[in-house]
Amino acid sequence: MDGSSPQNTKSPIPVVPTKAPDNDQHFLLYFIAGIYFGPNLKGKPAPKSALQRLAEELPPYTSDQLAGSLMKMVEVERIFYYVLRKADESLIMKRSLLHQFFQGKFPAQGRDISSPQFPDLFPLELHPHTRSKNWYRYIENLLFINNPEVYYLNPEDVERFKRLTGLDDFFLDRDAAISHNSSARKASLNVEATENRSNKEFSPLKDDQQHDLVTSPVRSVPYNGNLTPPHTNSDSNLLEKKFGPAMLFLPRQPSEEDWANLVAATNSGFALTGTAAMGHVGPIIGSMDIGECEDSYLFRVSLPGVKRDPCGFNCEVEKDGRVVIQGVTTTGERTVKKHSQVFEMVTHNLCPPGEFSLSFQLPGPVDPQHFLANFDIAGILEGVVMKDLQS
Repeated sequence: MDGSSPQNTKSPIPVVPTKAPDNDQHFLLYFIAGIYFGPNLKGKPAPKSALQRLAEELPPYTSDQLAGSLMKMVEVERIFYYVLRKADESLIMKRSLLHQFFQGKFPAQGRDISSPQFPDLFPLELHPHTRSKNWYRYIENLLFINNPEVYYLNPEDVERFKRLTGLDDFFLDRDAAISHNSSARKASLNVEATENRSNKEFSPLKDDQQHDLVTSPVRSVPYNGNLTPPHTNSDSNLLEKKFGPAMLFLPRQPSEEDWANLVAATNSGFALTGTAAMGHVGPIIGSMDIGECEDSYLFRVSLPGVKRDPCGFNCEVEKDGRVVIQGVTTTGERTVKKHSQVFEMVTHNLCPPGEFSLSFQLPGPVDPQHFLANFDIAGILEGVVMKDLQS
């Protein structure tokens, strides 16, 4: 572990008193955290949730009373989404919003500003959020309570919770909750690019210069949508016509002079020869290789322009072999400033700036506890994970 452990102090840390938020999303986050989670204390056969401890006015606990356990952040997320599996889609918050709640930064407004957030129920001094060397994030000393006591809850809050979640009671299937997959996607490879709101103008659908280009070695010239068809007398008075991505096949191997003339005829086009022509042209984020040996899988993912900041990058492997990568890209700007110079970008083939998520499937089930990853300065993420040989 490379994160810090709880401070070894016996001073009790108070928890914020209960107050149900007005906003429905904030209310659900607060209720799920307060009802289904509690501190993992030593020698406590009947664990109590954070809200139950507040209702019973139990004294604050100290770090010496904590069991020193670790709970994966991804499991906490799954439990939240499992509770919300029947809720209206408008109430299901994005992971980024859920993480803001975990960090105490949920964007509450009005009277909800004073409402508790996750660190108010589980102080960071006693329940720090840490990260292991294999990039997994954990919350320390947290316990999942799948069949919580609710006698102390306000009946109006209980009815509101049931109405919003669509649940009839508070019991949760432990295994189903911890292994819940909120995504219904079944494709073996699914890449999603979620751009920052402030960069919506970079959407490939709105930029006629951004295209996926398909190439064939040497004997084809990729077309990027900028060539102008020849005018005829019949259309000389019409606006310039353009068409989408295309390929030009050559009947024979071109000479260097012919090749240079073809490239020169394009506007902001480019040519590839040799091994470069065998690969993918254009945005290459998410290109990957997967390897296998007797007891492990290896994967390498190309992530050019992705920040290597541990706070903004995350890679997690699930038991079924699904790999989820999240991060932020910094390439693809329309304007680039270098020192005292400002460059207006002529082409836009790199991935636009903003948040992204990428997921793919390994050939079989794995043991996420035995996963090591390294994100090197060349922009290649390499991971090795042990197979689940008991499946």
